[in-house]
Amino acid sequence: MSESAPNGWEEQTAKNAEGEERKLCERYAPYLMFDLREPFLPNLVGFSCLGVEEESPSFPRSFEEADHRTEFVLEYAIWWDYEIGHIYQLEQVWIYVGPNGEVLDCEVTFHGRILKGLLKNRSNLSDGSHVRLFAQPGKHALSPMPEVFELLPDLYLGTGQRAGADGLYAGGEIACSLPAGGDAEEVHARVKRYLRSFAFKPALEYTEYRLLSEQLLPWPQLRETIPVRLSDRLLELELIFARDGLRGVEESTAERRMRRSRESGSIEKEEAR
Repeated sequence: MSESAPNGWEEQTAKNAEGEERKLCERYAPYLMFDLREPFLPNLVGFSCLGVEEESPSFPRSFEEADHRTEFVLEYAIWWDYEIGHIYQLEQVWIYVGPNGEVLDCEVTFHGRILKGLLKNRSNLSDGSHVRLFAQPGKHALSPMPEVFELLPDLYLGTGQRAGADGLYAGGEIACSLPAGGDAEEVHARVKRYLRSFAFKPALEYTEYRLLSEQLLPWPQLRETIPVRLSDRLLELELIFARDGLRGVEESTAERRMRRSRESGSIEKEEAR
């Protein structure tokens, strides 16, 4: 037998395992609810199928206190290229699956903390396997109840007056993917300016968004993709501003077009309702 045979077998086994994990993640993928005026929808989702003895690969946490019936935990690391305050966002959803495929529990991230995602009466569990979750307008923190967002004192400030305030935001590993030194200040100002053009007032009415199969990829692949996506977004912004000669102008023609287009779209939606 050739030396390459075992490698081929191992590669096929890994592909089969990834295929099974993908099927599970599609089966239990959360249904996300977004504000009608939300400017940024998810771009990609890194999935992982974990045992309760493992740790999350994308968030500093373990699952030691999981229901003892839990057979596995599905992690969805949801990636946005932009949120209303800064250039990227990563939010997590964890689905706890028990015997016979039952959804035992769900947890989500909420501004760096962990929040229960499945209501006690399970009323936000759709089709028996999809937890319905609401995303905070612009900021994308997750909750099973939209009323939670209305308790936040900066709900409207965050999407309006403070839009783009954090600009070139980065924390943890992702910080290594962004420019440093003198270039960072220029890029920071560019990102802030771009995001300010997306400022909006939340409608606090929500529409359902279902993740697409092509958006799902194993977490290690998403982690490797992040630096490339960030580089692409920053290059796009550089080209946008260079093309329109925006340096030193209070509001560019392009920015006015984007703002007016969104305002017009909001008016049309309200009239349609």
